[in-house]
Amino acid sequence: MSQIIDTLAELAAKQKLVPFMGAGCSASMLPDWDSLVSEMAEQLGLTSITNHLEIAQKYVDTFGRDKFCEFLKSKLEILEFDDEKGYVHLTIMNMGVPVIYTTNQDNVMEKAFEKYGRKYRAIIHLKDFAEAKLSEQLYIKFHGDLNYPESIVFTQEDYQKRMSDPENAFNIRLRADLLAKNLLFVGYSFRDINIQQMFAELQKAFYGKLPTSYMIAYRYSNELQSLCDQYGITLIDPMKECPEAKNHIEAFEIFLKCMLEEARSKKFEDGMEEFFTPISSIPVKVVSKQEIDLLEQTIKKKPFSIGIELFREICDLSDIPLDYEKRIVEAFIGLAKKVKTDEDTDSLNAAIFNLKLKNPLNKLKILAALMATANVRSPKSKYGGDHFFVGMQGVSKSTYIVVAAKAIECVYSWGWKPTPPLSWNVNHWIEKGADFKALPKQIQQYVMYWVDKMRGDCKTVAEHPIKRQQRLRDYPSIDPSVSLTEDETKLLSELINQEL
Repeated sequence: MSQIIDTLAELAAKQKLVPFMGAGCSASMLPDWDSLVSEMAEQLGLTSITNHLEIAQKYVDTFGRDKFCEFLKSKLEILEFDDEKGYVHLTIMNMGVPVIYTTNQDNVMEKAFEKYGRKYRAIIHLKDFAEAKLSEQLYIKFHGDLNYPESIVFTQEDYQKRMSDPENAFNIRLRADLLAKNLLFVGYSFRDINIQQMFAELQKAFYGKLPTSYMIAYRYSNELQSLCDQYGITLIDPMKECPEAKNHIEAFEIFLKCMLEEARSKKFEDGMEEFFTPISSIPVKVVSKQEIDLLEQTIKKKPFSIGIELFREICDLSDIPLDYEKRIVEAFIGLAKKVKTDEDTDSLNAAIFNLKLKNPLNKLKILAALMATANVRSPKSKYGGDHFFVGMQGVSKSTYIVVAAKAIECVYSWGWKPTPPLSWNVNHWIEKGADFKALPKQIQQYVMYWVDKMRGDCKTVAEHPIKRQQRLRDYPSIDPSVSLTEDETKLLSELINQEL
């Protein structure tokens, strides 16, 4: 690990970094400034002017500020957040910092917050500060929002106006947020339309001297290095720090991932010291596409022991982007198909304890695959007795009667033959589940079909689990209130039609 990653991770773990997001953070989803400015110049009929800010100013002078904002909105607003393209936003969102600054005027971060149900407050006007709640993460749009044309700082005139007022509310807030903290510029390059003006603006806001600041370059260049040197900013070249990366985009993401993982590790190391005092948010690791690619290849080519170790290394207590959950479920099922011993099934069981899935259907799939692995367990009695205690956070035991049937289906679809330990455990899970008679007819038929098929192919002296459940329901010691909610019934109806 490089020294600069260690330094930034230490600052992040202690909540001493204030991220400042640039255009590179959204580059994978939006057009670059060169193409936007070229289109503006074409509409203006300009061929001789190449200065981006000058072209933007002429566009506003010619068509008006509202038309200018409408043009940018058509290019810089997205309808849905894409996890694969938005890894940088997910990483910054999970740094655990109370405030994030940006000079971007797109809506990408807002869409990320909305997709993941995060409480946030976009700060565009002075009144937004007063309305913010303590539970909300502040997203300060330093140069305004396209939905409010009067807030935009973009043209030469806008910068001159902002720089003439060092007591601007945003500058005052930034100075307050940076008391004993450091700026972390993320995703800027020398090609950014406003970078030189932004640095001059910030220098003025801090009365001539920026606080200790770092920049993770989106695209490193000698010109950017000279500019950062001029303002005393430590510039980091991700390609230099992550030589294994294929290009500057991948290097940028790998560097952020390493920094966040190291910050998370340092936060846990400091945890015991802060045990009896209030602690700040812990940075959360975000699973990346590259990690999932590696995991899939490892499970496919390597033994179970290596695959399960990597699965836990990647997924334990991590934030799994919603768009990647399906691949994580498929990876888990791939591991489930490779189990051979009780120890393997126990390792797989332990892996779901810290597995943070958001989609409830995916949780049911994981649990069904785990239950299916009871098929390889060794019998603990001459009747095939075994107790495989399973559980998935957020999954009610009332669903077990249907999930257990899905596990039996998995055993057959994976080419396995049912064994006494599976039959024994299915009996136990069905006993804990919802009342069979209360299930919709379609689900009743599904459960009965797979239970009967298992019992037909795996002879047992044990009582039929459905009959046993109904018999035990008559005892006063058995809680009769175990039932499915309407949402659970819908999910289980969906589950029985899924292939695992």
